[in-house]
Amino acid sequence: MIEGATKKKTGGKVDKLENDEILRRLAIFREAGSKRKAADIIGITRATLQKTLRRASERGLDGLLAGQTVPEGYIVQSHSITRDADGYIERTSIKTRADKGGEFVKPADHLLKGMSVLTDGEDRILLKWHKTDRDLKDTIDKAEIIRQAFEDFVPSAPFIIRPQRTLADRLTVYIFCDWHVGLFAYGKETGGPDWDLSIAKRVLLQSIADLIEQTPKSKRAVILGLGDLLHADNSRNMTERSGNILDVDTRYAKTLSATSDLLVEGSEMVAAKHDEIELVLKPGNHDPNSTVGLVQAMRMYWRNTERVEVDDSPNPFYWKRFGVNLIGGTHGDNAKIPDMPLIMANMRKQDWADTFTRHFHTGHIHHDTVKEIGGVHVWSHRAPVAQDAYHAANGYLSGRSMRACNYDYERGTTGTSEVEIR
Repeated sequence: MIEGATKKKTGGKVDKLENDEILRRLAIFREAGSKRKAADIIGITRATLQKTLRRASERGLDGLLAGQTVPEGYIVQSHSITRDADGYIERTSIKTRADKGGEFVKPADHLLKGMSVLTDGEDRILLKWHKTDRDLKDTIDKAEIIRQAFEDFVPSAPFIIRPQRTLADRLTVYIFCDWHVGLFAYGKETGGPDWDLSIAKRVLLQSIADLIEQTPKSKRAVILGLGDLLHADNSRNMTERSGNILDVDTRYAKTLSATSDLLVEGSEMVAAKHDEIELVLKPGNHDPNSTVGLVQAMRMYWRNTERVEVDDSPNPFYWKRFGVNLIGGTHGDNAKIPDMPLIMANMRKQDWADTFTRHFHTGHIHHDTVKEIGGVHVWSHRAPVAQDAYHAANGYLSGRSMRACNYDYERGTTGTSEVEIR
């Protein structure tokens, strides 16, 4: 009697089937008369039935070996029958080989560096050889170490809600210059306030917040970093070019990390007030190499935010045309103030011709100056940092503040916002 067909066909391996199951499938095939019909009845695929029939032949279960048996652990590789002149079987012979095992499956506890496998037409292994780099447990352990190392890493900026109302024809430029994060000052020695990394983080963030509160709700804002945000550019605590010894509070790596945090928090506050933000960081003489890293850190932090654009140009000069305004910026240690208007006129010829308000912003000298030269207002801005022993001993006295400059698209400059620091 033929068994009823199952609804769902399955594949599966046949090398591990017991002989009884192989004989059952063989009987169904012979009674059904076709592989397709037999496969439907058994509930397997036609390809699986084909493998079953071949396995039956290899084990000598199909009756073609005239009573000869196949030793356990071996399969039939080929067989032949010799008949007499009347067509009767005179003798049979079989050729066997060792059964090499089942279909190839990659070991679950290995990470393979390379493997070669020789199989037969049924995907059964005839020969294999492989190289392993290390087992999977080592890989999992390393993955866990990496996961723990990055568990506090924030890959990109959080979503910051756009301000509801902004002035479409206004631009605010926040001047971030000469922070000298990492500078150490002992008040009794310098005659001024104490200063270290923790004080710098607290004072700078509060000053940024106070400055943002004073500025108009301009649609556009530029964070114009004009260099020397770090006091030291390496763990030697010396300036790159002149080799001056610096008073540094802590390790370079910690200082660089703190400066990154300050830029992140400061730019987030700016993004909460203004709709479109451009973040620009230009190198100073104290941090030419670190600035490269800070730019990339900010680029990665804001990479998923369309409202914040990070300028990654290595050009030491920054230029922006905003309506009737032409705005430039650089640290100020190379190009001199009297030369900056001519530099602007040559580098931005068309913008020069189309504008009537032209401002050039610099830092470096740590005190306020503004000179009008050839129709260009050239600014140097104060530093918010306390004086160190070197500047105090040489009598370089100046106030401390942070400033933002405001511009109207059609009317030009509309004044400045400033927060003094005591």
